[in-house]
Amino acid sequence: MLAEKFSIVFMNFGFLPLNDEDKEKLQIVEKSSVFSSEVRAHVYLYEKCLSMCPLYPAMDGLKLLEVGCGQGGGIKWFSSAYPNLKKVQGIDRVVANSMDGKIVPGDATDIPLPDASFDLIVNVESSHLYNDKQKFFDESARVLLKGGHLCWVDVRFKDLVDETLEQARSAGLKRVAFADITAEALAGVAETSRRYDALLEKAPWFVRLFRNSIRTTYCAPGTATYENYATRRKVYVAACWQKV
Repeated sequence: MLAEKFSIVFMNFGFLPLNDEDKEKLQIVEKSSVFSSEVRAHVYLYEKCLSMCPLYPAMDGLKLLEVGCGQGGGIKWFSSAYPNLKKVQGIDRVVANSMDGKIVPGDATDIPLPDASFDLIVNVESSHLYNDKQKFFDESARVLLKGGHLCWVDVRFKDLVDETLEQARSAGLKRVAFADITAEALAGVAETSRRYDALLEKAPWFVRLFRNSIRTTYCAPGTATYENYATRRKVYVAACWQKV
């Protein structure tokens, strides 16, 4: 896998704080040495997602589940940055590294965990890929303890954002925070793309044959996917809901 070959542990756009409030609130990212600075934009997106929770940054004693945890970068971040979390677990359909059992196989629309078993669910740039988005919100509500929170960041066509909010409401989740973070995500992807462009140049020749399509997958500036966000046909949004 290219992700393993090039030590890619995050698969998201990235995020860079552009206002003083976010810069102050999310300064843990700059102070931490868990990851190198070259992936800080990816870590910032995770931290922005978590910060949507009204309990933030008081995470002590909480049980956190990341749905769609990918390569496990977020699991490593939460475990290291918040050592007083009672539990950190992730699920993904494909598990390349279980991280000592912290990541288990699982589908976001059929979460293999008991009812009311987590205080906090995090879902980062993943749900747009799910075939049944309503089922994801239903399953999140089932797994959350009463009073627990779902923190979520993802992409949507601009005219489908309200549909997503309605899906969460239909699952019995009360929205407590919402933000359009498109500008910050584009700033993040400008930074992350520089790294991936450099890695792509070092890839085998047969991989470089697909350079344009690969750059599209990480939304590099100049691609059609990037233009969708630059023109706001698509948006990047963040939200937090509470199970009531």
